[in-house]
Amino acid sequence: MTRGTGLRLAVLALVLAAAAGAPAADEPEGDLRVGEVTLVVTDIYGREELDRSTPVMRFLRGAMNGLHTGTRHQIIRRELLFAAGDPLDEDLLRETERNLRGLGFLTNVSVAATDTLPGGVVPLEVRVQETWSLTTNFSYSRSSSEDRWSVLGSDDNFLGYGVRLEVGLGEDEDRTFRRLAFSNRRLLGSDLYLHTSYADLSDGHLKALTFSLPFYSDDTGFGYELSMWNRRYEPRYYLSQAGPAGDGGEARLYAGLPVAEEGAAVTWTWRVSSEGADRFWRVGVGLLEEKRTFPWQLDEDVELSDGRFVDDDVIFGYCPALCREIGQTVQSVVVIETRGRAWAAESFVLKYGPAEDLFMSPWLRLTAGPALAALGSDRERFIWNLFARDWSRLGPGFLYTELAGSGSLGSARNRYFSLDAVAGWMVRTGRNQVSRLVVEGARGSDLEGTDAFVLGLTRGLRTMEYDGMAGDRLLRWNAEHAYVVPGELIGFYRVGLAAFYAGGAAWWDGETRGLSRARHEAGIGLRFGPTRSASADLARLDLAWPLDGGGGPKLTAVTRGLF
Repeated sequence: MTRGTGLRLAVLALVLAAAAGAPAADEPEGDLRVGEVTLVVTDIYGREELDRSTPVMRFLRGAMNGLHTGTRHQIIRRELLFAAGDPLDEDLLRETERNLRGLGFLTNVSVAATDTLPGGVVPLEVRVQETWSLTTNFSYSRSSSEDRWSVLGSDDNFLGYGVRLEVGLGEDEDRTFRRLAFSNRRLLGSDLYLHTSYADLSDGHLKALTFSLPFYSDDTGFGYELSMWNRRYEPRYYLSQAGPAGDGGEARLYAGLPVAEEGAAVTWTWRVSSEGADRFWRVGVGLLEEKRTFPWQLDEDVELSDGRFVDDDVIFGYCPALCREIGQTVQSVVVIETRGRAWAAESFVLKYGPAEDLFMSPWLRLTAGPALAALGSDRERFIWNLFARDWSRLGPGFLYTELAGSGSLGSARNRYFSLDAVAGWMVRTGRNQVSRLVVEGARGSDLEGTDAFVLGLTRGLRTMEYDGMAGDRLLRWNAEHAYVVPGELIGFYRVGLAAFYAGGAAWWDGETRGLSRARHEAGIGLRFGPTRSASADLARLDLAWPLDGGGGPKLTAVTRGLF
């Protein structure tokens, strides 16, 4: 970290510490007040469920209860948005339920009144059920040319203290990796959040630290975040076949270029809408400083993915996007965030397990600001980032829409933009059938090679390699219908039998591929939804056939991504 970064962060830390001491907003008035708050915690398998089990299942379920470390009661109580003596607010009770489910290791959450005593005192009962907090994300594909795998394991409730511990091992693109991450939601009993991660890569490393005061409640008045990172790795830098490095073919083209990054960012944000408003607004300001270099030996040729060697001028001289990102960027930012309060707890939307919380009103976050030479930037430009998401009801199901974008305004050499839109319709038909339709479109201009849209195993097509296609344009689609088998497999999984069809293409502007070269596939598979793990993703074990020729079926196992 540079000395300038340290000085800026020290000053900002003092400002944040002073702002954190600002008085809280006035409490809303009410006739009823919260009385005694009773906490009831049930094991992963409750007593009644164990009594109904066969001897073998009773033993297995009892062993799972015994191996799982129960959540300590103070960890649950610290998440409550109310205390004895507070005015009774029904919205806070429902928001508390959502927050407890959002921890990732509790389910079947309810906060309800048990009585109304003289004087308007209302005792409350908070009921939660433990879930299996150990989760594993596994990705594997096998074809005639390669085997790829990765596994990422985590415990969202390490030793019952609500601490997240994550480890990973596998192969990502062309490099192997080992990863360790640690998160503490409320550091030493305070409202502060700490996250630190370290990754040992075969071509470098990643070190990151985040320290923040999050918005634990919609009506929290103030929050801030401080992040620092240092990483070196060798990503695939994708190139167009229509550019100087291309040979006119249709296969994806990339080079491995080492990248070194170090930086820091700090933002502090305030709620500006009135307390209890149907839609809340937050605004903030911040500062980002990042230094990026490509430690490349300029007297060496660059090897491309097709085995050819090209002069480094073909990469560095032709590619303005690459040169644009070299050097130091210091940006002041403004943050605008808004979201409505409407949300719903549903099942069988994205997962087969416990209830999912869907925010049923648009959510948007925009960060934008100038990178100025006066602040220390090597190139002046205006940089923006946008993310928006919405869930809404459409017929018997739910419509999901998402938009992610980023860009830069300035001289022709510094301009670029990237927009990625996803729309999905998820519907549960009958009692045991689930249908999903997902469409994604993306377009960019003057993208850096590491920002290319990549279509492959974990993003759209199972019969392709990890990154079978890449470019600044992408269109993909997936349709799936699954029958969910009644009951639970070994009392832990819901299992579905699925049939699917998918297609898509990614290409660079100027290439001849386009949608006329789209790939298509169809197949069958199994779906596994953990019912006793609140944070585990839906696991997919698929056998897919390419519909455009290209050989026999491909077996894939994936627990990440959204096809």
